[in-house]
Amino acid sequence: MGKRENPVKELREKQIKDAALKLFSDKGFHDTTITRIAEAAGLGKGTIYWYWKSKEELAFSLVEDMLSAFLDLIEKSREGEGDFLTKLEKLVQDVANLYVEEKEHCRLLWKFRADRHYIFEPAYTHAVTDYYDRMRRALAGLIRQGIDGGEIMEVDPRFMSFMLLGIVEGLEIEWLENEEEFDLREGLEMAYTVFIKNLGK
Repeated sequence: MGKRENPVKELREKQIKDAALKLFSDKGFHDTTITRIAEAAGLGKGTIYWYWKSKEELAFSLVEDMLSAFLDLIEKSREGEGDFLTKLEKLVQDVANLYVEEKEHCRLLWKFRADRHYIFEPAYTHAVTDYYDRMRRALAGLIRQGIDGGEIMEVDPRFMSFMLLGIVEGLEIEWLENEEEFDLREGLEMAYTVFIKNLGK
């Protein structure tokens, strides 16, 4: 028997998350209260506690949504069909699409990453760190495929995973701060071209 869906529960969660995302983005974590989130969502305060036990847990769920989506793209790319260059090119396009579609999540994630030691308990902070480590491992696995397939030169996959994530996140920040002047898709495509030009065979 398939998993039963609860449309009412899903609608409530979306209402709450949408309201929380806007308030956290506009007012920050500390100036946003559960009461304000409930009012913005058009729900009672007690309803939120049916889904999240605290404001911190709700905030982390928004961060986790974005981290999980990004990780999923990398892991699917690593396990997908095709050669390394085809996978990497598609991954670049998919990441650009994700960022553009979830721009407010991107802004929130950066705010929370900068202050996560002040906002989140150690368990949540460790969970964020774990997500990034899994991203690097998935990227390193993808890079190893390119090396083994003779498509790129021999490099340290783990070290290169740090570099690639750093490049992507650096471009993301520039885009969030200078959206009118800097096109994220174009920046990521150019980074891909430079990567292939310098490491490709």
